[in-house]
Amino acid sequence: MQRGRRMGLAAVAAAAAFAGLARPIDAGIALTSQFIDVVLEGLKPGRSYNIRELRGIPYTVKNAGTAPMEVQVEPVAPSSGSTPSPYEPVPDPNWLSLTPARFRLSPGEPGFADLTINIPDDPSLIGKHYMGQIWAHTTGRSFLAVGVTSNVRFSIGKGPETLAEESRQKQMVDLNYDLWPAALHVLKAKVGGYDAKVEEKKSFKLTNRAEKELVVVLKATPWRESLVPLPAGYTKTEDLSWVRFEPATVTVDPESLQEVRVALDVPESLRGKKTAFLVQLTLPIGTIISEAHRVYVTVAP
Repeated sequence: MQRGRRMGLAAVAAAAAFAGLARPIDAGIALTSQFIDVVLEGLKPGRSYNIRELRGIPYTVKNAGTAPMEVQVEPVAPSSGSTPSPYEPVPDPNWLSLTPARFRLSPGEPGFADLTINIPDDPSLIGKHYMGQIWAHTTGRSFLAVGVTSNVRFSIGKGPETLAEESRQKQMVDLNYDLWPAALHVLKAKVGGYDAKVEEKKSFKLTNRAEKELVVVLKATPWRESLVPLPAGYTKTEDLSWVRFEPATVTVDPESLQEVRVALDVPESLRGKKTAFLVQLTLPIGTIISEAHRVYVTVAP
């Protein structure tokens, strides 16, 4: 969520694309809404939040058909398992309210309503992430009915993206490690399976100097000359599926050391060649922390 879209205690992201549902047998009956997905954070127990008052964004539904229609707008709870993680269905759809909740719309006419989110005064709700839905649908005796659904996601306290960013920053601050050597030279590789530790007594050593457990993920990534010049005589390999680190996810206790082995399954296309690649280290959440370590491989003819 972009910082520039935060609205004080709440952040709103509203999609501008239309979404609607129309029966193909009667294109003259259709509803659309510009109010497709709203995301808020920083809400507090015991407070009410009117989206129009906060940001001037009303709930909008439009008669996109060719005939007048009666439209009912009501909050609903999504089905269990249908919400994106970490959101869960709102415990009571009446936490959301709309005023007015009923319209008679002429062809092409929009209807506007105030959407209010009412949070119960319950401190145990802090840290929860909920999703509700606004369902606008036609009413009346016609056998043809259409509707459009909008999502409302909100966090009581910090939102998922804010929490993830804080976690990333904290993990970066806590890092105090060393991967040795900076460059590992495998000099006698052969086509097929090859374990550098068994054959040449070579491996990486990951040292955790911090007082907290370290977890990093190692992955071979193609050489990037913008980071390190490729030595003469070596080629860059894009497909590195033949390289693996054991273990690929390394857990190191505080003030401890862990060995990481380099296992190769050298393809026939590299017979008699020299190739090099970089070692990418990431946190389990996906944040890249290093791409500076190198592996040079010389394959026998």
